[in-house]
Amino acid sequence: MDLAAGITPEDLDLFIQEADEQLQLLDEDIVRLEKESGNPDLMQEIFRAAHTLKGSSAMVGHQRLSDLAHAMESVLDQVRKGMLAVSPSIIDALLHGLDVMRLLRKELDSPDSKPADITNAVAELSALVTTNEQPVKQVAEHSGVLVPDAEAQTRLEKACQEGKQAYFIKVSFNKESHWTAVRSFQVINSLSAIGEIIVSLPTAQEIEEGKINHLFQILVASKNSAEDIRELLTGISEIENIEINVHEKEISGEAAKATGSDSTVTGKEDTKLSHTVRVDVSRLDTLMEQVGELVINRNQISQLGRMLAEKYHEDEIIVAFGDSLSQIAKIVSTLQQDVMSIRLLPVEIVFSTLPRMVRDIARKENKKVEFIIEGQETEVDRSVIEQLRDPLIHMLRNSIDHGIEAPDKRRSAGKPEAGTIRLSAMHEQDNIVITVKDDGKGVDPKLIRKSAIDKKIDMPENISKLTDHEAVNLIFNSGLSTASEVTDVSGRGVGLDVVKTNIESLGGSVSVESVPGQGTTFTLTLPLTLAIIPALLVSTVGTICAIPLSSIVEAGKLDVKEIQTVRGKEVTLFRGDVLPLLRLDEVFGWSDKNNRSGEALHMVVVKFSGSRVGLVVEELLEQQELVVKSLDHFIGESNGITGASILGDGRVVLILDVASLIRGAITERNNNKIKIKSSVSRLSIK
Repeated sequence: MDLAAGITPEDLDLFIQEADEQLQLLDEDIVRLEKESGNPDLMQEIFRAAHTLKGSSAMVGHQRLSDLAHAMESVLDQVRKGMLAVSPSIIDALLHGLDVMRLLRKELDSPDSKPADITNAVAELSALVTTNEQPVKQVAEHSGVLVPDAEAQTRLEKACQEGKQAYFIKVSFNKESHWTAVRSFQVINSLSAIGEIIVSLPTAQEIEEGKINHLFQILVASKNSAEDIRELLTGISEIENIEINVHEKEISGEAAKATGSDSTVTGKEDTKLSHTVRVDVSRLDTLMEQVGELVINRNQISQLGRMLAEKYHEDEIIVAFGDSLSQIAKIVSTLQQDVMSIRLLPVEIVFSTLPRMVRDIARKENKKVEFIIEGQETEVDRSVIEQLRDPLIHMLRNSIDHGIEAPDKRRSAGKPEAGTIRLSAMHEQDNIVITVKDDGKGVDPKLIRKSAIDKKIDMPENISKLTDHEAVNLIFNSGLSTASEVTDVSGRGVGLDVVKTNIESLGGSVSVESVPGQGTTFTLTLPLTLAIIPALLVSTVGTICAIPLSSIVEAGKLDVKEIQTVRGKEVTLFRGDVLPLLRLDEVFGWSDKNNRSGEALHMVVVKFSGSRVGLVVEELLEQQELVVKSLDHFIGESNGITGASILGDGRVVLILDVASLIRGAITERNNNKIKIKSSVSRLSIK
């Protein structure tokens, strides 16, 4: 596509960032508009986003995007004027136009791609505009002289008493400019840096709303000279004329009242600078990697410090060295927490894209759905949040298609016509817990068992022994579906298996609970970060392993006499319940169980997806924060191992994958023949 002459790569990047923000804002707000048609602030926000997109796209030369935004703007203008009433057809047309806008935006990333056709989208929008439409007045005309009100006059007098000079400034912009509002804010920011803004016409609020023509008036108090101000403003693009006059004459009280308080822009508001900056994601990733290496070296230096202190505990230099090490360790810990917090993002980034999808699927299925989002301010690491969207989409599609009934069926069941789907997020210790809950027909465990047998998920006798909760959780198996017919949304038995695979690849878990006739609840549990984890170090047969603290229920000694054998498998009583045991040395093939004697043992009780297992080890060592390193490049995928890390003394520690260990234990218990084996058996790291 052809861009306007003179557009630099920096200008284009700025436009792309702004366009992405405006498109996402439109996506969220247009869906809201269907339910909040009487919200004037929402309507104004949508109109302003379309107006901004129209102007900025025209500036960079993306005329098709500008034309489509103009067609959308015309519809929105008539809606806000009350000439058109919000209806599903209008929302559909606006969303269709938005979809085409996204295709037009993608052309900037792939200039050689086939240009998107806007004809149908523009025609659909134009057909909604009433024939008696009057030209939309895009610019608010202001007349008269800029006059401060009583409050502004007081601030002006105070500024003059401080030795500042008041200047009345008129700035005329190029009439062909589409960036008048942006240039006005540039003027405000530039003058705020050298003085105090007393009043402006139009105000900052009016500028944001697009109520500005090509003349901007401002009264500023500064210790700088008029020549300094002129030189400062001359650097701003698209300014045709600058008129600066010394403001000496006081304005009468009657004149001050003429403009009203709406024309004031307080100095506090105008001197407020942004508290956020844009940082490239790759820089954050690099910073996180460096901090990870710093944590490893901190552990190594701390280990050396302890060894020196034990050997030369009375040496003054060693004592001072130990104090310095302690301070460095605290600084590194603070830096680590700060960098990790920088990487945290609110789940709103993902959640905000879902209402549109829910609406579209519900309309396609002829169902009414009330979609409620809670806890969207909950934060999680960027590496985790990137993997959330697909699992959430699959679960929501399942809730709409399988869960929520058609309006007539809900009425006959004594339910409201509109079903409710509630998406919520919350922190729980070092995890984030996300739930998707609906009030639909629920999942019938009998149908799940029948489908599992038909699909040969497992032996019929094993499936029949499952509890209702275990049977319902079979829906995460690939190929299993209870749908009576295949639709565009579901019915092929794919989707929820993807959810389980994706979530467990992040070290998380997913489970489902359902009450037939009342609804279903999906629960995702994920670690807040994947880069650095707190873990308990254990040792068995000379090999050190790490168990993530988020998976641990309890740890302590295990008396050999407390171990029982049931159907050839070791178990013990834990809090009154039978707890399966897994000996790590046997799981990974590190020793021969026939050569065991009455060695002292320890047990770490771990949990995953509602199940618990006791991991039997020889020794409990200490708790440490570990930098996770992947082993996939060296040994491929390994059951029971999620990665490795380096201890302070240089030894390598294996990080256990609790999820796969428990799944293996459950599978072995059910069919009595499958064992967990891992390729790390040949890595026995001492």
